[in-house]
Amino acid sequence: MSKFPSQLQDKFNLRFPDGMRDDIAERAKRNGRSMNSEIVSILEDALYCGDGDLDDMNANEMLALIKVQAALLEKYSEAVKRNTETLETVTKIINSNKKPI
Repeated sequence: MSKFPSQLQDKFNLRFPDGMRDDIAERAKRNGRSMNSEIVSILEDALYCGDGDLDDMNANEMLALIKVQAALLEKYSEAVKRNTETLETVTKIINSNKKPI
């Protein structure tokens, strides 16, 4: 007797805290999936999509990230400007202290 593909897949028994099974059942129903498919989807999202990739971010998260990056860019730009001014000052001092050979 041949086995169905689902019978060949890994299995794992799981105990849910009180109420979680019902929450998963409701979520699965809203998403038009079986409880098993819903649990697998949740696990896939947690394992493979939580890497901070922009594809995984909603608009508010992206906006917050852009604001942080803009603030950092402004700070870095100010630091580069100060460093450039310092380098120019040091170069002038070095050049003014050069003696002809």
